[in-house]
Amino acid sequence: MNVTKSSARQPIGMEASLWERMTSDAAARRLFILPATIVILALSIFPLIFSLAITFTNLRLLASGGTRFIGLANWARLFTDTNFHTVLRNTIVFVLGSVSIEYLLGLGLALLLNQRIRLLRFFRISLLLPMMMSPIAISFIIGKMLFSETFGPINDILFRLGLPQLRWSLDPLKSMLVLISIDAWQWTPFFILVLLAGLQAIPPELNEAARVDGASAWQVFRRITFPLLMPLSATAILIRSLEAFKVIDIVRVVTGGGPGNATETATLFAYDLGIKGGDIAYASTVAYAFMIMVIIFSLAFLAAARRAMPTRES
Repeated sequence: MNVTKSSARQPIGMEASLWERMTSDAAARRLFILPATIVILALSIFPLIFSLAITFTNLRLLASGGTRFIGLANWARLFTDTNFHTVLRNTIVFVLGSVSIEYLLGLGLALLLNQRIRLLRFFRISLLLPMMMSPIAISFIIGKMLFSETFGPINDILFRLGLPQLRWSLDPLKSMLVLISIDAWQWTPFFILVLLAGLQAIPPELNEAARVDGASAWQVFRRITFPLLMPLSATAILIRSLEAFKVIDIVRVVTGGGPGNATETATLFAYDLGIKGGDIAYASTVAYAFMIMVIIFSLAFLAAARRAMPTRES
């Protein structure tokens, strides 16, 4: 009986089908991503499930009596906790203020840099510097030094001009504006770079044709440039909003959440509850409730952005 060398090496029966499945392209791809999948499940999914389970208990650090199941008591507490309502409002104000300023400044500067100017490459590289710096370092430089009420240059200039000095640490509105200005200084370059890339991707023939037809610069921007930037703008706004919702570093360094809790954000509130106060269960509840709200915001924003997108017919 003649058996070829290839057939002798070929697995037979069930072994053949198993070998083919394991060596197929799809199986190989799954095999390669299996370690990363296991790591992701271990480092993210399990903590999420565990922290969700904690919200139904009375777990506290260094508490006597042990941990017991208390049902929805922590979730019910959210509806009557005025501190939670305050920090939620503070977070929304911070996100709306910072992201709005960053987008408007970013759009204006991107339009300016889109013109044919010298040293454009230098400006692009310079824009990366604020984003590469540590938020804590930026908070200290701007919040603790630039806006210092005792030896800061801003109050010194106001004093020399005979104007009243800023006492922002005692005023909730001024404290929030300081936080927003710090965040805007660091993250406006993000919008500039993203929108500048979008502007340079727009075919120049569209603008030239509109100008030939007698359209003004404002009409070109409103009818052509801005609608074409809307998908990119929506993506950038969503990314920055999600990051701004998580703010904790600049708030903790500059104001500590004060005066009172006038600038305390949801993330800092959960941190103080769990780490400083030891109320792990309620801190997990606050974090989960905030995460659900951010998810709802993201879905609503995407739905609104999708409806606002220009169609081919328009």
